[in-house]
This record gives sequence, structure tokens and C-alpha cells, in this order.
Amino acid sequence: MKNLNVAIPTPFREDESLHVDGFKAIVDYQKQNGIESLLVSGSTGEQHSMSIEERLQIIEYFDQQRFRDIELIFGASAIRTRDAVRLVKALEDSVIDVILIGFPPYIRPTQQQAVAYVEELLSHTTKQVALYNNPGRTGFDLTPEALHSLINRYPNIVGYKETGDLQRHLRLTYPDYFIMFAAGDVNLVGNFVTGGCNGLSSVAGNIYPQQIKHTVDQLLQHEPVDAEPIEALVSRVISGHAIMNIKQHYNSLGIHAGVCRAPLI
Repeated sequence: MKNLNVAIPTPFREDESLHVDGFKAIVDYQKQNGIESLLVSGSTGEQHSMSIEERLQIIEYFDQQRFRDIELIFGASAIRTRDAVRLVKALEDSVIDVILIGFPPYIRPTQQQAVAYVEELLSHTTKQVALYNNPGRTGFDLTPEALHSLINRYPNIVGYKETGDLQRHLRLTYPDYFIMFAAGDVNLVGNFVTGGCNGLSSVAGNIYPQQIKHTVDQLLQHEPVDAEPIEALVSRVISGHAIMNIKQHYNSLGIHAGVCRAPLI
């Protein structure tokens, strides 16, 4: 799994219907700018605005396109475990390289219930997996101890995307192959230098792919990085609403990302 991925938007038409053919130009743009890994159907992809059937349609589209020379990660999360299982089963035989398992939104499972959810999904795949901890959106926060236990028992868990407290992971030792992803670009330099991250799942990379990639490459090589210029670019992306800004950017380039689904109007 690559240390940098860009979380791309899901293209919709003006009536908010899914426009899968719009993915091609977005993928091509990112490839042309040196990005080697994309996250499809994540938070930036308005994942939870889509039905399971729409997400299955996206998987089918990527299977038909079979994009080359780029890693594909797909976000699999649902309130009902059986729906998440449908996604994972479809992904198992697909062109997608890595499955990003997010925790169910809104229902706030216990640690035991969340671990059981992950274990059930893992029983249906042999692919590489990263877990996605996003307490601000789900109301649930996986403990480092639960994460460690899962990693030790399931070697195909190779990464973790963290929007919560990164500092709590510093007291534990993770395998050499393991990637701790910062979820988004805010405090990018600090997350690598003092936060223990060795990976980034980028939102700003949609608008500034070359600059984000250059910065991450420098950080991975432990080169000094001036945080101020990259933070200024990130601030432009997240000012107002990041997904809206990203779609407006693609649309301005003639790449049809379309609209956001209401209430993101």
C-alpha cells in the first residue's frame, strides 16, 4: 500500500444522480500529476449519501475500466453489517487493491461490537485492509489496544487512517510495514514530524496534487519542510467546505465532478 492516497470526489449529475463515467477524467488528472493511489468512496466521496447499490455500481465501473499504474482503495462502511459485507464481497473479486473499512456511523458501537464488525468483514476478504477511525463523524473511537489486537490477529490489516488523537498511538509499537495515515492535510508536517504518521490520505491533493506529493516525499525522506506554504494551500481547500471547493475546482478544469448532494449546496 502506498504512503499517499488522494481521496477523490464522487461525480454526480445536476439532479444528484450518480455519474460513474465522470470518474475517468478525475483518475486521469491525478495520474498525470504523479499521484499513485486514490481513495474512492470515502468521506470526500460523499460515501454515506450513497446507497449500497450505487456503491456496487461504482465497483463495477472500476472493474470495467481497469485503470493501470494506480493503486485503488475503496471505502467500505455501512450502518448494517450485512450491507458492509455485500460491499466487501464485491470488492474481493474486483480490481480494487485495498479496502478501507470504516466504522458504522451514528449508532456508536461498543469496542466489542466494533471489533466484531471488523472481524466479520475480514472473514470475507483476502485483500489488504486499512481501518478508518473517524470519531467526529461516527461517534465511535477505536482504542489503540483494540487496533493492536486486530493487527496481531489479521496480518492483512496494513494501515490505519486516524482522525482522532494521534498522540495516543505513540506509546505502542506497530509493525514496520504498517502505515499510520493522517486523515486529511491539516497540520500535515506536524503529523509526520511529531504525530507518528508515515502516510497521508489527502483531501487537498485533489486541487494541489503535485505540491502535496512533493511535501509527503520530503517528509518520508526526513527532509526539513517549511510548513507555512503547504498549510496555506490546505487552508484554501478547506475554507468553507472542502468537498464543494474540490468539485468546483474539477468543474473549472472541464472535468465533470458535478454537484454535491444536498444539503451540501
